Amino acid sequence: MSGDLTREEVTSRLGEIFSSSLEGDELEKALGSMEKRLDKFEGKWAGLIKWAEQKYGQPEEVNENPTDQEEKAPDSPEETQEIIEDDGESGELSRDGAHSRLESIFRANLEGEELEKMIGSIEKRLDKFEGKWPKLILWAEEKFGSETESDAPEQDSAAAPAPEPEKSRAEETLELIVAGDNEEALKNLKLMISQTPNDSDSWVVASSYFSSIGFSGRAKACEEKAG
Repeated sequence: MSGDLTREEVTSRLGEIFSSSLEGDELEKALGSMEKRLDKFEGKWAGLIKWAEQKYGQPEEVNENPTDQEEKAPDSPEETQEIIEDDGESGELSRDGAHSRLESIFRANLEGEELEKMIGSIEKRLDKFEGKWPKLILWAEEKFGSETESDAPEQDSAAAPAPEPEKSRAEETLELIVAGDNEEALKNLKLMISQTPNDSDSWVVASSYFSSIGFSGRAKACEEKAG
């Protein structure tokens, strides 16, 4: 169906969607990304428009044939992977709050050079993952443990976890999702599901992936499949 749309029509449609729902710097960022998105998703413009409508809503003046547009939604991971949005939702968490949480997690579970290295990386991580701080906290808790795990710091310090010699594919994929590297994450995810389709970890990671790109319905379906 994307063959019925011209580049100019898609550009105009995206501009209407962004302008009706965004403002200020966020609007400028979205408008500035349109040409790059159109180049990258050539031939899948109907899906791109559907994604924009789902994330930002339809312009008020456009109500015709909504059911037709619903049918054009991408319905497979292969199509969904192309429609990736990098600006996630930071929710209620402030930058200071995220910094404090990360530092608490690292101090509760690490020591020595590794602790210093991770604390020194906090500012860089917060800059790189701006707007995805809740997922960054989730990643840190899953990788290193809860910030409250170590109630007796001196007693547990000798048992602080050393760097794992080898990460599982699920853990590696989750890190890629948190880092916003959706292409590599999807490659890993496809491999996991093709090799171990009944492994609940694969579907848990799939749920995280779809949640990170704004497809909550597919995230929930994967979560249910994980059991």
